[in-house]
This record gives sequence, structure tokens and C-alpha cells, in this order.
Amino acid sequence: MIKVLIVDDFQIDRDNLVQMLEKSPAFSHVTVTGSCGNGKEALEWLKLCEPDQPDIMITDIEMPLMDGFELVRSVRQLYPQIKIIFSSMYNEFEYAKSALYLGSYGYLLKPIDAGELLLCIRSVTDKIDSDLKARKDYEQLYGQLVEQRPYLIENLITGLMYGTISDADFVSEQLELLELAPELSGSRVVASLIEIDGFAQLTREMSIQAKHLFRMKVLNRVRTLLGTGRHYTAISLNDAHIGVVFFICGVTMPEEGQRQVHRLLNGILLDFAKSDISLSITVSGYSNDLLSIKFLYEQCLYILRYKYLLGGGKVMHTSDIPISREKPRWDYNAIEKELQILLNTGSPDEMTAYVNNLAARLTGNGSPKELRGFFYFLMICLQNVVHANPEAFAGRHSLTSPAAWEDLLALETVSDAVEWIKDRLLLANQCLRDREGHKNRALVSKIKIYVEQHYRSNVTLESLSESLYYSPNYLNHIFKQETGRTILDYVTRFKMEKAKEMLADDRYKLYEIAEQLGYQHTAYFSSLFKKYMGFTPKDFRRQLEL
Repeated sequence: MIKVLIVDDFQIDRDNLVQMLEKSPAFSHVTVTGSCGNGKEALEWLKLCEPDQPDIMITDIEMPLMDGFELVRSVRQLYPQIKIIFSSMYNEFEYAKSALYLGSYGYLLKPIDAGELLLCIRSVTDKIDSDLKARKDYEQLYGQLVEQRPYLIENLITGLMYGTISDADFVSEQLELLELAPELSGSRVVASLIEIDGFAQLTREMSIQAKHLFRMKVLNRVRTLLGTGRHYTAISLNDAHIGVVFFICGVTMPEEGQRQVHRLLNGILLDFAKSDISLSITVSGYSNDLLSIKFLYEQCLYILRYKYLLGGGKVMHTSDIPISREKPRWDYNAIEKELQILLNTGSPDEMTAYVNNLAARLTGNGSPKELRGFFYFLMICLQNVVHANPEAFAGRHSLTSPAAWEDLLALETVSDAVEWIKDRLLLANQCLRDREGHKNRALVSKIKIYVEQHYRSNVTLESLSESLYYSPNYLNHIFKQETGRTILDYVTRFKMEKAKEMLADDRYKLYEIAEQLGYQHTAYFSSLFKKYMGFTPKDFRRQLEL
């Protein structure tokens, strides 16, 4: 059972969320263990319920005493196992960006949609299950250390490459446990990434079993060519990639150790060249710290991006790319996340300012080939957003069509490329905002239907909120944004139009009309009618008789 804590300063939002989680069959695996009105109250609640903590905390952002961001920073320190889902009624880029960088598992726009909430909770549940499985798997492997030692070494190196293992004390313990500390002490580390060229084409007609055997064949061949001993670890990373970490011992000059690695990799390349399998290999710089394996692996990934420019079937060194000896100037992961958020939640001005800021940083930041690669990367980011939102881009396939890619490659200057990519990002942003506008118009339509069906009673923001499961403030905000008037103003005008229809019928007395429209006092009804129509009900009826 997944335990959830709800933190929101609006009682109706908390109640709606509790009802959604406890009443909907889709959330039968979820139980609400607590509900708090602000961050300070939530921290006190968490302290009292130790050690039985919730699995998920769904928190509003804007709250009195302690807002959601401040609350999450404290929870991250005190209860790091709790997964966070943010909610807010504001569809703003900076809010979503802050929530993302705080490690949240979702940013839900109020009113919370049950489907979006379910996806967030599934994501958290998958993560919890994954973490639990990983712990169980590791405990089992630890108990079988003697026979599973080679696998444990690979597991350690894989964790260091992906950054899932980053604690120096833990790494030292593992080296002692695996009897590697004496050998690796003082060794230099070099990483390499091997890609099987044309893997998709080579394995297109293969069964799953045949594809797996093909990968194992390549991996075993690489290991054979590297030779026996503990000077390297070769790991199958995915279908087309093999990671190799070299431990260089017994050399006084780093350059000599790197030359040894390069000779080994060139030998592998030449051997595979005799067959119908082509490889592309990237090599990092070196480090004296095992914890830097992640950075060295990322260096290899970065070099591999230049395969399109440098060509396949060769060994690519860090020296082949001018900036590869340093951390890349562009944080590609951060840019991709920012673009995704900005396209979905940003305004045209924010999008324009962001692209202009990127453009300002282009000057002197790489060769023409590198700059073309950067715009290629931006186009891939746009393509990912388009594919993730097909309903918003119906009829807009030209945004990322093959012809668009051809146009991008044909652009001759950076300024042309900036304006070209900016136009497409703004168009994509407009498509996503149009989709959001459609949702708002549908909500306004529901409000009008509700008023039409219930105008004889006392229609209030609270009654609408209870019926439509949206907060009163949000309903009024959307309605005024779309129609230019408040909900209560619309209700009153609607009633006055109905009053005109009833006044045209002599069978209705004035007090009867007032009662049927939900007004207890005829005088109040008459004053409202005059305010909205410009004359009293009696004057209106006299005009009809003329």
C-alpha cells in the first residue's frame, strides 16, 4: 500500500484530493495517511509519525508560514526516502523549473487531473519498487560473493559509470570486499565506449535470442582481444554499446599508460575490420580517482556525439575535439529539460528571451561544426516534445519532417540558424498553449451548462467547485480569463435574461418570478433587474404591453 501525505493550505483542494485518492478505483493501492495546511505543520506531522513515514508527499507551492519549496528542502535533508509531487494553480515556467531541480516526481497543475495524478503515482511506485528490487538483488549477490565476484565487479563499475554509486567510503569498502584495493591503489583510470556501427540494420531480421547472442559474441570477442588479467573491465551497456574501464598500473608517465590503451583499442578495431562488423570507439582522458569514472564516461558519450561529423569505424580520442579535455561548455541535459518545461508552460516572450540568451553564448563557443551540432541537438529536443504531444501538433508534422532537417543543415550562418530554430520553438509553444486554451474553453462550457441547469437555486462558486472538482479561485480565474467577466456576474446576467422571458408571460407575478430565480426578496430582485437592464421589471412589462 502506497502511503500519501497531502499538504495544501486550501481545505477544499485537500478534500478533493483525498476524495480522489480514496474513492477512485484507480487509486485502490493508495492510502492517505495525513493532511496538513502548510509546510511547518507538515514537518511537525512527519516528526510525530516516525518511523512510519509516508511514501509520497503531494504539496502545494504557495502556502503561509512555510511554502512548498522550503518544505521540500527540509524533507530532502530529514526524510530523503519520501518522494515529492508538487501541485500549483499557476502554470509558470520558473515554478516548474524549480520543482524539477528539487527532484520532484511531478508538477501537477490545479485542478489536479486524476489521470495525470495516476501517472505521477505510478512513476513513484515504479521507483519504489525498483529501489526495493535493487536492494534485494544486491543482498542476494552479496551472499553469493565467491561465485558472483566477476558480476559484482561489473556491477560496481557500472554504478560508477552511471553515477548511481558516488560514495567514496562505499567504493573503498567494495574494493576491499572484492580484493581489488591492493591492485587498484594508485592506478590511473581511462574510460572507453565502443559502439557497434549500424547495429539496428545488422540485427533487423534477428530474433530476440539471436540479437542477444550477437551482442554477447561481440562482447566476448572484445574481452578476448583485451587479454586476461584485471587491468580492465568490459561491460555490455545496451544493445549497441560496450563500456570499458582501464586501470593503468606501474607506469610513471600518464601518457605512456594512455598509449597502451590506444594500442589495445586500435588492435580491436583492426581485428573487427577483418569481419563484417564495424566499430566506433571513443576514449576519455585519465584520472587518478575511481569516482571520476562517471565524468570520463560522459566524456566518451560527448565525443561519440561527433561520430556524425568525424565518421565511424575509427578510434576517436579526446584530442580530436578541441573542448573535450574540459567539461563540455553546454550542459545538454539541463538545456533539454529547460526547453521541455518552457515549451509546455512558458510564454512567447520567455521562449524568445531563452533562445536569445543561448544565441548570445554561441559567439566563440566552438567551431562551425560544433555549432551545427548544437542546433541539431535543439531540433532533437523539439522533436521529442512533438512526439510526446501528438494531439497538440495535429497537422503540424512539418515542424520535424525530413524536409525541416534538410533546411536546418542547409543554413549557412549562425544568425540564420538562431532565427530558424526560434520560429519553430515559438510555433511549438503556440500549439501547446492552444491545447491548454481548448481545455479552458471546455471548462467554461461546463460552468455555463451548470448555471443553465441550476439557475433557479443559489448558484455559488462553492457549489460549482463541489460539482466540478475545481477550486473556486481557479474556476473564477479561468472563466474571467476566457469571458472577461466573473462567474457570479454571468449567473446574475443569465437570471436577468430568464426574468425577461418570464415577465413576458402575464401569468407570473413579480414575487413568483423572484422566487423561481432564487431570490427571497422581490425588492432585491427588482434592484438587480434595473441595474443590469436599465429599467425596473414593472417598466419592462409595461413596454411589452404597448
